[in-house]
Amino acid sequence: MVVADVVIEGADDTVGAITAAGGTAVSCLTDVADEEAVKVMCEKAVEHFGRLDVLHNNAYWAPLHRPLLETSTEEWQRTIDVTLTGVFFGCKYAIPIMIDGGGGAIVNTASIAGFLDATPNFAAYMAAKGGVVQLTRSVAVDYGSAGIRCNAVCPGLIRTAATAPLLADEQRSERLRRRLPAGRFGEPDDIANAVLYLASAESSYMTGQTLVIDGGKTIT
Repeated sequence: MVVADVVIEGADDTVGAITAAGGTAVSCLTDVADEEAVKVMCEKAVEHFGRLDVLHNNAYWAPLHRPLLETSTEEWQRTIDVTLTGVFFGCKYAIPIMIDGGGGAIVNTASIAGFLDATPNFAAYMAAKGGVVQLTRSVAVDYGSAGIRCNAVCPGLIRTAATAPLLADEQRSERLRRRLPAGRFGEPDDIANAVLYLASAESSYMTGQTLVIDGGKTIT
């Protein structure tokens, strides 16, 4: 496995965890908004493992709590570059390698924000994630006959370093939790398990889909 991260220490930590569990992985410093860096990332998979079977596009950047008129052009562009164009770059360079190898699976991290009723003050993020949902479907249609499956996971609110500031407000956090039929926030493993399913042969008849993991938010 190639672990790509814009912070090499983060990639190295993940490689260490994989190695400790008996797996094999290498780290790769990658800014997914940099086309050449993504190309090198995909080439590194072939260099170290001989092929590329699975791609998980799982990077995002977005300003928090910004309505459209308070979003700078630079913030908008960085959001699109990382959150949407990074997925395009990943697919662009992984798909030819996968086709040469007989096929592969692509899993994109989208969000319930990509199709749910608009959340206030997240204009750039919602636009980018909506694009990820539609790009996922487009790849599935265009390259299914070549053996490529492409699906997306759409998380709700997950406990991560990125959501820690939001959940640190206990009153707000409790209000959000009470609205969830599951009665709790998601954990990273909830998403990881879904990604593993979509990447595996167990989901071989599934493509172009958005798998929602949100504790029931979208049904309430």
